[in-house]
Amino acid sequence: MNPIENFLRSKPGVATILYFSTLAYLIYAIYSDDPRTDLSNFPSTLVFFAFLYLTYIAIMIQKDKKDKKGN
Repeated sequence: MNPIENFLRSKPGVATILYFSTLAYLIYAIYSDDPRTDLSNFPSTLVFFAFLYLTYIAIMIQKDKKDKKGN
């Protein structure tokens, strides 16, 4: 596990804030007419992959909670 993943899994509040922030940005970028939020540019691509990574972390956090509850 890399250090970023360790940090985000140990502090689910931070992961939640980052997750919904990137989700809000992607929704804004899709529905706005602002040319700065065009999804084909480089920063938006990074935000999209960060969103995918945070989705993975959120799934792993939920899996950890389920495993702890089952034991």
